[in-house]
Amino acid sequence: MKKLFFLLSFFPIFVQGQINETFSDGNFHINPAGSEWVGDTSEYKINTTISTIPTKPLLQLNNTITAISYLATTNTLINNTEWHFYSRVPSTSATNYARFYLASDQQNLEGSLNGYFVQIGGADDKISLCKQTGATGSFSVLVPGPVECLSSINQIHVKVTRDLAGNWSLFSDTTNTVTGNSYILHGTFSEPIVTLVPSFAGVYCNYTSSNGTSYYFDDIYAGGIIVDTIAPVISSISAISNNQVEVLFSESVFQSIAETISNYSVNGGIGNPITAIRDATNLALVHLTFASGFIEGQTYSLTTSNIQDLAVNTMVTANNDFVFYLPKSYDIVINELMADPDPAVGLPAYEYMELYNRTNFPISLKDWTLAFGSYTKIFPDVSIQAHGYLILTKAEAITGLSVYGTCVDFFTNIYSLTNDGATIVLSNNLGKIIHTITYSSDWYQNANKKDGGWSLEQIDPNNPCGAMNNWRASVDVKGGTPGSTNSINAANADNIRPEIDRVGMLTQSSIQLFFTETLDSLLLKNVSNYSVDNSIGNPSSVSIVGPDFKSVILQFAGTFQNSVIYYITISDTIKDCAGNIATFSSAKFAIPSAAVKGDILINEVLSNPKDNGVDFVEIYNHSNKVIEMKYLVLASYDTINNVLTSVNPISADGFLIFPQEYYVLTTNPDMVKSQYSTTNPKGFVKMSSLPSFNNDDGVVVIANQSEVIIDKFTYSLGMQFPLLSTTDGVSLERLSFERPTDDKSNWHSAAENVGFATPAYKNSQYTPDQIPTNELTLSPEIFSPDNDGVNDVLNINYLFSEPGYVATIMVYDSKGRLVRVLEKSQLLGTSGTFSWDGINEDAEKSPIGIYIVYMEVFDLKGNTKHYKKTAVLASKL
Repeated sequence: MKKLFFLLSFFPIFVQGQINETFSDGNFHINPAGSEWVGDTSEYKINTTISTIPTKPLLQLNNTITAISYLATTNTLINNTEWHFYSRVPSTSATNYARFYLASDQQNLEGSLNGYFVQIGGADDKISLCKQTGATGSFSVLVPGPVECLSSINQIHVKVTRDLAGNWSLFSDTTNTVTGNSYILHGTFSEPIVTLVPSFAGVYCNYTSSNGTSYYFDDIYAGGIIVDTIAPVISSISAISNNQVEVLFSESVFQSIAETISNYSVNGGIGNPITAIRDATNLALVHLTFASGFIEGQTYSLTTSNIQDLAVNTMVTANNDFVFYLPKSYDIVINELMADPDPAVGLPAYEYMELYNRTNFPISLKDWTLAFGSYTKIFPDVSIQAHGYLILTKAEAITGLSVYGTCVDFFTNIYSLTNDGATIVLSNNLGKIIHTITYSSDWYQNANKKDGGWSLEQIDPNNPCGAMNNWRASVDVKGGTPGSTNSINAANADNIRPEIDRVGMLTQSSIQLFFTETLDSLLLKNVSNYSVDNSIGNPSSVSIVGPDFKSVILQFAGTFQNSVIYYITISDTIKDCAGNIATFSSAKFAIPSAAVKGDILINEVLSNPKDNGVDFVEIYNHSNKVIEMKYLVLASYDTINNVLTSVNPISADGFLIFPQEYYVLTTNPDMVKSQYSTTNPKGFVKMSSLPSFNNDDGVVVIANQSEVIIDKFTYSLGMQFPLLSTTDGVSLERLSFERPTDDKSNWHSAAENVGFATPAYKNSQYTPDQIPTNELTLSPEIFSPDNDGVNDVLNINYLFSEPGYVATIMVYDSKGRLVRVLEKSQLLGTSGTFSWDGINEDAEKSPIGIYIVYMEVFDLKGNTKHYKKTAVLASKL
């Protein structure tokens, strides 16, 4: 804004003692008037990257220890003088505050002197005009200001004037802007006679080591009193409700005129406001309230006239358009994340988050919130234009990223994105959730790019609930596309109908219903959309679980009974956020029972996954109970100290497993499904972490919350089929539920024809248990150990009328040569099974032919029995 210097006499551009320092020359050693800045020069620097709008150089304190630092320059003015400056300071205290010396008779501002200064902060956090006589602590307050320095970052403009009559006046603008046009007068003090002969002015910082770089100064002026001759203009108009408008002027406006309702009029039959109120803090802001409501999406014109600034300059009548639009869910979407910028690919190495406006209207984010992880931050007064972008980043990144679009200083070292993932929730000023995502490093879908330097981009912003299916790593050569269309932008519509995923029991009269995707929260509230059989009916209340709206808690008037399986059905009026209507989906639930040893069995283990793959453990409910998995843990086992290690809860929420059901426990179900086929895509539990199972050998444990073991499996590389060229990505499958888990012959490599794993469904090597008809039987009598999932092992079944037999089992070829010792001196039960996979003692596949299984048993009574049975080892032609 242009200003007129009103002085008692004419001066050249710079007069003796005048200061006009913007640090635009990149140094502070010589100010534009030719005077040198002296003092603790090694403890200050010029910062050209700090976040300001517009970006400009600032004088910055630059020290690492607790200290007092000052800079001083020549100033001889004190009569009919104005001083003003910009300062950015941290939260202040008795040991953290700043001073600007208006006039001093000494150059050393840390020592004893006579002078005047403005103190910013201190124990009372105020901005005050003070007079010093002697030591730094010997001062009196002439004009006390308000408490203003409470935020972690305080942007403050201060102005002081002293007229010819000796009247001091203190002003400040704390609207957290760089421009400083909204000064508020805090008070005056009359001192007609000043005996001080000024020589110097300067900055002074008292600080602790943690704030050694947190003080900034700029736009330092000392000279003639500046008289404002420019009338105010309208900077922006925002319709914040259907009958309220905020008008922001370019500078503070005169209150009585700004609050005259006849100075404002809106077309379209709206007319004058019923109230006009100037903001109590920002004197450039006026709040208008109208009797009639605006029509959403319609453009209106506000005519404004007669408004004056504090210098009584009257504005020219202006007509400005505005649109009333209330942002709805998904109008603003989280569109790109750079959570791990190091090592940089082509962009500045800073975190950022990009927001995108999907609408045809500009949207103000003032007082909106962004929650990420355990932190929540409030947006400043910033807007996103229609179909525009906003980049949220750190202060030091503004200069480097502003070339790509509008940036906002948002993140800090504390408030930042985590590399591995978090839930991010964007909410409007009323607390309504606009968009939320829960990202993870799996979303990159590229092992190399998730290590840093590449952003996560949304594929289709019109599919905001697509989660991992709608995100992946950027393919732009810079590593990301902040402020512009994403490099992977494409149509990726959600055409899948939502369904019930599962049901968790909470109490005997309440359940939690989980859905396969985010749903329309308004439709979820209707109790008639849910119905339970067995005379339970509709719930009495519905509680929606945020922030992703994928779950509801249903409370019923009746109670559920033990040993009864219930079915809940949802109506076809429920929709997902893309508008897909739910099918008449149903799911079963029941009051669960506690699991005991043998109820849940470990059925398949993948400990050595494919490239980019993940481990998984498959469990099977071998009982006739319904069991709640949130009461179970997955762990490893210390075989030396006999204790569980790396204990991980299977599910934080309700997750029922019914009899004869399979579930896969893994950290990335989508990855497992992409690498293996499954007939049961819902049979997966996503765990936050799994124990660190070794590739070749280890122990897998299922236990309850008290760490009582339900099932335990010790695996080793030798249990894999020896003829496989690699065991990478090959799971170990259980053959029989009836045989012991730690029976090594009860496990075999998954068949090649199913892709070497069968997640969440019957194992390829599953062998139905057969009841032996004789003391020794073989099945099948012809087997082909080629790992195709068909008769890959020979089962040796035994049946005795009493226990106590000890057995040795050996396999011979048709010429009587020993091929394999399967068991030696093994104590038997009354019945059981051993298996032979066709491998000989040298870990080689035996040739096709006839083989003899020889079993010798004895008991403690001296009884001995001998058995011989033949089988054929065959092969495909």
